[in-house]
Amino acid sequence: MRFLIEYKNFSIKEEINKSLSLLDTFLNENLIGDYHGQTFESILIRFINNAPPNKKFKLKSLYKIIAEVEIEGNFTNNVKLNIADFQHGLSKVEEAINMVSQIKVKEELDFKQEKLLNSLKDIINNAPQTEEELKNYAKKDKDIKYLNTVKRVDSLIYSYKINPRPLLKRIIGVRLYDHFERNTLAPYDYIYSELFSNLLRRAEVKSPDYEEIYFSIGETMEQAKQSIAIDEYFKYTYSTLNLSEYNQADDKGKANMVFHSMCEGLRMIADFDHLEKEKIEGVIEFIDNNGIDIELIYSTAQNKNYLAEVVYKVPQSHLTKAEFKLRLTDFKTNSTGIITIDKLDIYYAPYSIGKIQLKKNEIVIKGRSSLRAEVSRKIDKLPSEYRFNINETLYGNASY
Repeated sequence: MRFLIEYKNFSIKEEINKSLSLLDTFLNENLIGDYHGQTFESILIRFINNAPPNKKFKLKSLYKIIAEVEIEGNFTNNVKLNIADFQHGLSKVEEAINMVSQIKVKEELDFKQEKLLNSLKDIINNAPQTEEELKNYAKKDKDIKYLNTVKRVDSLIYSYKINPRPLLKRIIGVRLYDHFERNTLAPYDYIYSELFSNLLRRAEVKSPDYEEIYFSIGETMEQAKQSIAIDEYFKYTYSTLNLSEYNQADDKGKANMVFHSMCEGLRMIADFDHLEKEKIEGVIEFIDNNGIDIELIYSTAQNKNYLAEVVYKVPQSHLTKAEFKLRLTDFKTNSTGIITIDKLDIYYAPYSIGKIQLKKNEIVIKGRSSLRAEVSRKIDKLPSEYRFNINETLYGNASY
C-alpha cells in the first residue's frame, strides 16, 4: 500500500512539515511493496493542525484509486525535524487506516484492512525513536525514496497480474522514454516506436483500459522503474539496455539492442496485464524478420472492384517527412499501381489522410475536417484532399 502524507496548518497557512515528510518515506519503505486489495492503490492522510471549529474532515475516494482521509493532529514544529511530530503522526496512522473502510465506493470494497494494520504494528518498533535516529534516517531519505518507487511499481504489477480484466481497448501506439542523456537511442527509439505503433494497431492488439504503451528503459530495472503513472490512457512497461555495450556497437548493433529492449518490455506488459501474446509475438517476429525498412499500411478502403492502401516507410529521422503512397489493386485483373500522395510528417499525417473514398473513376483521400487539422495543413501548405484517377494510378508509370 502506498501512503501519501500531507499536512495543513490553518493558523499559519503552512503545508509542509519536515518530520511528516520523513513519515511518508518510512511508511512507504515498509508498506508500499505489499498488496492490500484492489480498491485503493494509495491512502492519502492529510494531518490538520489548528482546524477551525466548522472544519469538515474529508473522507472520500479520490480519482477512484486513492483513499483520502483527513485527521486532526497536534504538531509543534513544521520547519525542524523533531521526533515528537514524527511519532505523533505515526501514532495516528492506525486511526486513518480504520477509517478507510467507511469510504463509500461504487463497487464492492476490496481492502485488506487487517493485513495492513498487522503490517503497521510489525514496523512501528523499527521507526526512529530519538532525534538522532530521525536525523540519521533523513540522510538516507533520497536513496530510500528511489527504492520505494521500485517497490511501488512491483506492487502495481503484482496487482495487475492477479486481477485480470477484460481486454476492451485497442492499442493505438507506443512511446519510448529512456533514462539516458538526450538522443542517446536516436534514431532507433523513433524508428521502432513508429514500427511497433503501426503494427500493434494493425494487429488490433487490445488492453484492459489504455490506448498507448510507454516503454521506460534504463541501465537497470531499478532505474527503469523510476517512471510511473496511474492513467487510463497509457501504461508503463519496463526494460533494460546495457549503455556501455550500446555505445561501443555499430549502427546495426545499436538498432538490435533497442529492438530487443522493446521486445523485453512488450513481453513484460503482455505477461502482467494478460495481453494477447500471440498477436504481440507475431508483430515481434515480423519486425525481426524484415528489419526497419518495412513498408507499412497506414489505412485501407475497398469495394467489390478495388483495394486502396495508403502505404509508407518510417524515415531514419523524426525530422524527415515520410513519403506516403497510394497502392491500388484491381480485383478483376490483379493489376496493381502505386503513386505518390505526398511527403508528410507522420505525427500530422492524420490531418491530411483521413477517409479514403472509392468512386467510379477516381479515388479521393480527404483530410480531417477539424479546425486543428485545417490550421496544420495551412501552415504546411497542404491540400485538404487528394484526387487520383483510377486508370492512371493502375496503368500509369507511377512506381517505387
